[in-house]
Amino acid sequence: MKYFEIKQETDSKIIGKYPQVKELKIGFHEARASQWGIISKWKSEDDIPDLNNFVLHNNSRLSDCVSNNFVITSSGLFLSEKCSQILETFTINGSFHPMTIFRRGTPHPYRFLWYEYGATSKIDFKKSEFIEYNDIYEKSGAIIAVDDFEDYKAKFRILFDGIEDEAGWDLKSKSLKIAGCFDVTPAFGIGLICNEKVKNAIEENKLTGFDFRPIDTEILFD
Repeated sequence: MKYFEIKQETDSKIIGKYPQVKELKIGFHEARASQWGIISKWKSEDDIPDLNNFVLHNNSRLSDCVSNNFVITSSGLFLSEKCSQILETFTINGSFHPMTIFRRGTPHPYRFLWYEYGATSKIDFKKSEFIEYNDIYEKSGAIIAVDDFEDYKAKFRILFDGIEDEAGWDLKSKSLKIAGCFDVTPAFGIGLICNEKVKNAIEENKLTGFDFRPIDTEILFD
């Protein structure tokens, strides 16, 4: 099964002004907007800020996936109700929450799809495969065995700091073993991904605001 990274459309000819959501109808503190800065630490719905007071930029169009400056695609998406209804027919590694976007004073019901950054808790690092890779020179190094997330961070830091005369080294995934089986899931080191079935459903239903990029990493599920 092919997998693709889900990114937000940025072409102004399609969506107008980017990002599309520009501000809140209520005050920053009233909306608990500081929570967006620590989204990776959210543990429950009590951590979620106000979702009902987003304002679309006057020069933007409403799409089925709406870009914003509150949360990156690695942690969540603003989706139309039509889009969320289609996605709910698939297995999603995340949860939907009602939200509202105002366009020139008119409220539009949307859904916030929230998920764990990188799905780190579901990655079996020992059964995944990581390789040294230099983005600048586009060349690969050795396969590196990784035990867990902490071990990954330590080995990445050694790689990043250890080659003084040659910048650009990273530790990238060749394959990821993910606990469970999902049609849409965040993926460690990549972002939000989906399989070809989801991509086809979005395109066949002419949902807007999405940009799909093929990935090189092999995705494996338990």
